[in-house]
Amino acid sequence: MLSSEYSVSTPKTPIKNTTRDEMIRAQILFFDAGWSKPQIALQLDLILDQVKYALRHRVTPQKQYLGRRPFLGPAERI
Repeated sequence: MLSSEYSVSTPKTPIKNTTRDEMIRAQILFFDAGWSKPQIALQLDLILDQVKYALRHRVTPQKQYLGRRPFLGPAERI
């Protein structure tokens, strides 16, 4: 039971943030070219979780409407 007595910690390497272009490339390779997620991760030098995130989310943030709704609708404004 040597493995439970000794534990070697591995150094954590910082993960680079996924850029917009990398997310677009991952989506194109997956949806258009039919590549698998591990192949995309190797090609783009990303972690598999970053590829999965890129495929689940939109590339650009979507606008969220803030504030109060207008009192009059489009039909009442005329």
